[in-house]
Amino acid sequence: MTRAVVGRRRTVLVVLGVLAIAAAVVVGQLAHRAVVAGETDVAARDGAAAAAALTPVLLGYDWRTVDADAERIDSVTTGPFAAQNHAIVAGLVVPAAVDGHATSSATVSRVGVVTATPDHVETVVLYTQTTGREGDPAPRRDARSARVVLEPGGDGRWLIAGFDAL
Repeated sequence: MTRAVVGRRRTVLVVLGVLAIAAAVVVGQLAHRAVVAGETDVAARDGAAAAAALTPVLLGYDWRTVDADAERIDSVTTGPFAAQNHAIVAGLVVPAAVDGHATSSATVSRVGVVTATPDHVETVVLYTQTTGREGDPAPRRDARSARVVLEPGGDGRWLIAGFDAL
């Protein structure tokens, strides 16, 4: 064989090797994206379900059971929002509920996912909040909406990491 033929064979082998490596990298990236897309779809679904289930917990209290309600509210929050919300509930909600013999409940009618990643879901929640005080002739019902942010808790559940009324 001549040097030219050997040189061309080496060049062809090198090019084929580079193409094989490039193809493996592309396939790996596509596979990773497919996995992340699947995880994101699951997060969006589970986050939306959690927003629907946890919003009533976050907004519900009764002056007769307000201490237990405050513990339940704490159990559905996470991150910096948990500390912030705890301070509001303990410092404002509990005293006002007890003093005013107040109750609050919420019923979620719709949840829409705004954005989602495998570990962060932002939703818009439409709900009706019903509030009342002992002795009121009828409770007050208000249609409301909120941006509810969810993140996974340490136990695998999605928890509320942010709640902003819209």
